[in-house]
Amino acid sequence: MSQPSNHSALNNSKAKKNLSFDILNSRGRLGRLRFLKYSLLIFIIWAVIGATSNVLWNLYYTGWHDALSLFMIFVSIIASVMGIIICTRRLNDFNATGWWMLLFFVPIVTPIMLLLMLLLPGTQGENRFGPTPPKNNKFTYVTVFLMLTLLFLAAAL
Repeated sequence: MSQPSNHSALNNSKAKKNLSFDILNSRGRLGRLRFLKYSLLIFIIWAVIGATSNVLWNLYYTGWHDALSLFMIFVSIIASVMGIIICTRRLNDFNATGWWMLLFFVPIVTPIMLLLMLLLPGTQGENRFGPTPPKNNKFTYVTVFLMLTLLFLAAAL
């Protein structure tokens, strides 16, 4: 009798590792919808923390104003770094390096770059930054829909 091989278990662990979301890893590729999802998630978390900080600022200005200001600077820096990482991964899907992020310092180019990153598909098949991003599942579509709905409702208020 032959013994069962661990080959399928090894492939399953590699697949799970490849599909896991590692927010602090700038390597790899990111598809359009996941780019939108992660960007919206970062923005919503930042906005909720900012709104809470603003309420606390108005209630406890005299005692907490320096601490709240420093806290929001810290949160904004973290959100910016996470945004840079996500944009780098999206650029990797175009087979472009993260150095293209320097174009975001040109004000007129920023909205054009963001639209291109949202609308254009990445390179087909494997490129120098890794395999094709995984297909979007129903959870991804539902979360993007819910986040966009939440943003439109918040903007309407």
